[in-house]
Amino acid sequence: MRIRIGDLLVKAGVITDLQLKAALAEQSQWGGKLGDILVRMEFLTEEVLVRALSKQSGIPRADLSGEPNKGALARISPETAEEFNVVPVGVKEEGRTLVVAMSDPGNVMVTDHVRQIAGCKIEAHLAGASAIRNAIARWYRGAELNEEQSTGMKIMNNAGNTMATVDPRKKRAEATGRTAPSAPPPVAQPRNGGGDVRPSAVEVLRGVEETQRRSVAALKAMVELLIEKGVFSREEYLSRVKSR
Repeated sequence: MRIRIGDLLVKAGVITDLQLKAALAEQSQWGGKLGDILVRMEFLTEEVLVRALSKQSGIPRADLSGEPNKGALARISPETAEEFNVVPVGVKEEGRTLVVAMSDPGNVMVTDHVRQIAGCKIEAHLAGASAIRNAIARWYRGAELNEEQSTGMKIMNNAGNTMATVDPRKKRAEATGRTAPSAPPPVAQPRNGGGDVRPSAVEVLRGVEETQRRSVAALKAMVELLIEKGVFSREEYLSRVKSR
């Protein structure tokens, strides 16, 4: 019988039994894949998770660090790669098999869709979701710069006010040395004598992530303390979480 990923990680000393139980409680409440939850809770890195999943499943890991295989990339459009978060890494059997990096090789629906588009067999290799996104951005960047006409993304607070605006065209233009399409300059919002008080998009996102991380960590610590003090048992806590 195949060992479960959580037990495998504990046995390998990558995470503790307490961390596994906290992640399982999070999974019980909110759903999702245990591995993704462990990474989100910063109990391990995505790379370590991919290595463990590869060992558990026997599926080889994809190498996304080098140069792209242009013949493989031509089989899948940038739009399809982004929609399903997959990226071609090679071809086999004189083009009859396409090797594709996926974060979830067990997703038959995605595999079948990619197979129909590519017109050949698909051999899935494992890679982290963020590593795949980075590879798509690197390897398909030329096509994106020529074809994509993005208008940017706004980050808003709970009151509906815009905190920052991200223009991907500007980001890509800076990376390649090109000039991004012109846009109206932002209007500064003075406070205490003037100055632009709006933080950058990166600062806003980091602030949100840090707040969420601290909230989760504080909640976990409080629950564990209450369980240790005998206020309620772990079974009672999990039962209450499942009932909501």
